[in-house]
Amino acid sequence: MVVLEDLTGIRERTNQQKRGKMEKRRSNAWAFYQLKEFIGYKANLASVPVVLHDPRYTSKMCHSCLHIGARSGKRFACQHCGYSGDADDNAAKNLETLGLNVMQPHGPWLMCPWTPMPQGS
Repeated sequence: MVVLEDLTGIRERTNQQKRGKMEKRRSNAWAFYQLKEFIGYKANLASVPVVLHDPRYTSKMCHSCLHIGARSGKRFACQHCGYSGDADDNAAKNLETLGLNVMQPHGPWLMCPWTPMPQGS
């Protein structure tokens, strides 16, 4: 299984932030959709499922205890359990866990803290 962050609309979100001309050019040159399509194509050839997940909090949620922690640049620190490490590594572990969760035969067992509850629940 391949788990990717669903980066739909990222260009619009990042261009709202104040950044220099070169930084805007660099982010606008990224081919998010094309990369997703290439990965999807190759995964399909190998019969590997691709799961797209909401990118919110993936690098701020502790992969050990699932609490939202503090991210400072490239570092992540959980105030709840004390885990500390690279924020991108933490995000990758969260995406792995969330992707495996989606593939459970009886449905997801993990309720993401940022997932809104359906109305009327």
